[in-house]
Amino acid sequence: MSNKTLDPHMWNLENLFHTSKIYTVPVYQRPYSWDKEQVVVLLEDLLNDFSESKNEGYYTGNLIIYDRNENINGLISKYEIIDGQQRITTFSLLLLAVYCLARKKGITDTDMTVSKVKQALWKIESREYKKEYRVVNLNSIEKKCFSDFFNYCFDKPDEIATYCQKYNCSSKFDERIINNFTTIYSFIEQEIVSVSDNKLLDFADYLLTSVQFIVIEARCKENKVFSMFESINSKGKRLEEIDLIKTYIFSRLDEESYSKYLDIWGDLIIKTKDNLYDYLYTYIKAFLS
Repeated sequence: MSNKTLDPHMWNLENLFHTSKIYTVPVYQRPYSWDKEQVVVLLEDLLNDFSESKNEGYYTGNLIIYDRNENINGLISKYEIIDGQQRITTFSLLLLAVYCLARKKGITDTDMTVSKVKQALWKIESREYKKEYRVVNLNSIEKKCFSDFFNYCFDKPDEIATYCQKYNCSSKFDERIINNFTTIYSFIEQEIVSVSDNKLLDFADYLLTSVQFIVIEARCKENKVFSMFESINSKGKRLEEIDLIKTYIFSRLDEESYSKYLDIWGDLIIKTKDNLYDYLYTYIKAFLS
């Protein structure tokens, strides 16, 4: 392992979702925000690239991950996603759709390609897949929905379409998870599965080997990671008021207090359903009055 603070790699999706890696979205980050329009653009781009006779790889941008220096049984490393949670989450939904459609078509885990997809989504311990070791873990409002959804894909992949229709979403963030998966599932079923089972497996191989990322591993102290996250997310558009407040508060904390207050901040985002600014505004206004 490199000792550099920032260590860049060119990884395909199979490397990113390797059997030795699990990713967590830190609790201080905002919930999953991609809508159907963004998912459809990604799907159409991927299909166009897949359909070309000589695709040279589909580059999806940069990701920054934080090596927490933690592992499961010395085999599975845990990373936090500093930048790229929307893409990593969406690609996990994409592979889930491929896996569920393959199982619905009667293609079992003994197929080499389906096995690779399953190993990307769930990690192996003692020669068994463990559904609790899913490749991506969300920690905000949609945490329960995402884990329930992943678990159902593990247990009953051929029935996932019915599950999505009946799932009782408790927030707009839950709806994004379910609706985006449904969009992906329907798109692949219509554009790829309708052609042949082999095309579905070819598409899965394409996703794993040709979708590419520049992944930068950060190995530094937690307060530095937070500063990096805030710096990245301040580029390109004006920060929302709540993000300015968060940056102000955390820029004044000592290093020992970071973990405690990051958890508190994340808990507030969940309890206010991502309307923390309105609650703080009302509280401060009442306090001053």
